Amino acid sequence: MYVGCPNTPNDFKGYTLVLPAVSVGNVGQLSVDLLVTTLGLVRVGYLHSDCVLPVCGNDAFSVGKDTQGSLVTTTEVYYSEEKKIVVVQQRAPHVKGKQNEYCTSLIEWIQSYQFDKVILLTSSYSHERLDSQIQGGRLRYLATTALQQTCEDTLQNELKWLPLERRESVWGKSVGDSKQEDIPEQAKDVFIPGGGIAKRLFVQGCKENIPLAVLLVFCAEGNNVPDALTLTSSLNQWLNLLPNQSAGTPLQQWKMPNSWNLLFGSTYDKTIY
Repeated sequence: MYVGCPNTPNDFKGYTLVLPAVSVGNVGQLSVDLLVTTLGLVRVGYLHSDCVLPVCGNDAFSVGKDTQGSLVTTTEVYYSEEKKIVVVQQRAPHVKGKQNEYCTSLIEWIQSYQFDKVILLTSSYSHERLDSQIQGGRLRYLATTALQQTCEDTLQNELKWLPLERRESVWGKSVGDSKQEDIPEQAKDVFIPGGGIAKRLFVQGCKENIPLAVLLVFCAEGNNVPDALTLTSSLNQWLNLLPNQSAGTPLQQWKMPNSWNLLFGSTYDKTIY
């Protein structure tokens, strides 16, 4: 699945893996854009999988108006040796019916490259919130048992984050091909509408004892840049990627890639009026 560039690490032991789910508002992917641009992450390889729709385009993280002509593909991997972080950017949705296969391949890659912990960034429909979720912050998290053993005190007591409230899915009792009785106790009654592969990956992470956290915000489709800033700033509180982030607003702390200039399309030609 993973194809590394020449002269890149053969494993990522001690590194944190951050990856997005293709979810409502593409919040996870926007958050990854901020991480790659602000931290100056270096492309280290890509994920080759027929479970994701193919994409090919110009480098979204090029600096200035002139580009070097480097191409990007569907799912690319960036890292920082200094920050001990590996970040995956996914630019296309999954092929219908292949989400479980993709999650299985991800778990195998995570295990073989010995990541210290894994953080999945995603989002969920705000209109699906419970009454208890409407008040207070929009951030929630899930953590597997393997991650709770090392990070639960930090997440709950230091950061004061709220775990995602459990509820039965209104769409039935199964996740993909897994029946409810096959789901580990830690992953039962997890409901993330609009969250993409978040629940599937969490279920598999619990089964395989992967130190995995799901970090999500409630949002709606529209201008989701503020949601991405919220999610990325929350992640930074945990990982301390930008130690001096206490000064200024989130908009001033994170650098936006040039590709965001066309986030809502190009401007109209004024000469036609």
